[in-house]
Amino acid sequence: MKVIPLAFESLGVRSMCTFVQTDQGILIDPGTSIAPKRFKLPPSKPEFEALKESRRKILEYANKSSIITISHYHHDHFTPFESNKFLESSSKAAYKIYSGKKLFLKNPQQNINKNQASRAKKLLQNLETIDVDEINYSDGHKFQIGDTNLKFSPALPHGGDNGPLGYIVGCSITYQGKKLLHASDVQGPMSDIALEYILSESPDKLILSGPPLYLLGYVLSSADLKKAKANLEEICQKVPQVVVDHHLFRSKNGLDFIKEISKTTNSKIIPASLIIEKEPVLLESERKKLYKPSEIKTSLDEYLK
Repeated sequence: MKVIPLAFESLGVRSMCTFVQTDQGILIDPGTSIAPKRFKLPPSKPEFEALKESRRKILEYANKSSIITISHYHHDHFTPFESNKFLESSSKAAYKIYSGKKLFLKNPQQNINKNQASRAKKLLQNLETIDVDEINYSDGHKFQIGDTNLKFSPALPHGGDNGPLGYIVGCSITYQGKKLLHASDVQGPMSDIALEYILSESPDKLILSGPPLYLLGYVLSSADLKKAKANLEEICQKVPQVVVDHHLFRSKNGLDFIKEISKTTNSKIIPASLIIEKEPVLLESERKKLYKPSEIKTSLDEYLK
């Protein structure tokens, strides 16, 4: 089984898009984005460049894929048909990604908040206009395609239990005796429900989002952070390789967070970029340094024309 990260915070964009090669080509969460505002600043030129490169990679690996999975309906996890400069999205890109594919989607009607339900409805309406192979609602279901087994979790909390951000569906891929679990936006995990599910799967490799340190004191409490850290430490005692990325690396402190955990566990815990032997580049966290005041407007104008 070959695992290739295509778009993550450690690669300069907001995403968890991953390509997995078994006897099938599998594209997980084919979305990418950059924050329209951070530190009261628009995206820098390097962020727009990283966004364009991530979109190029997603389209390249969509051509190698017969299976697409979507864990939930936040725009950094799927590609809408609508054009958006901060997503590098378009109907043309969406057509290339979804056309002819087997789609495994988070159920758009169960365990979903209003915002995600609205986005899911639009996506499904657009999918009706193109030729997809099949559409499956994945929550809690298993599928075998060739020699590859796909198992999808029941709805797991996006972050803490009973939070406002809704739910995600994790995807386990088993091939030739090895198992990868892509657990998406469990944010730590903060939820004991998500922790229990991850441990029950006993994956050889786990990819998940870390806690959003950049929101500490706002939507992330110190108690949430303590719980996320304890849960991740427990996971790292039992899972051989843990890839932690996404929300965690919207703050430079994310690197210190995983270094601290690595000292107390036997697992290999790394950012997604190191899978492909690239040092993490946390562009969003460096947005202030990437600008000179006189360049803010001209950079935005150039990339939003």
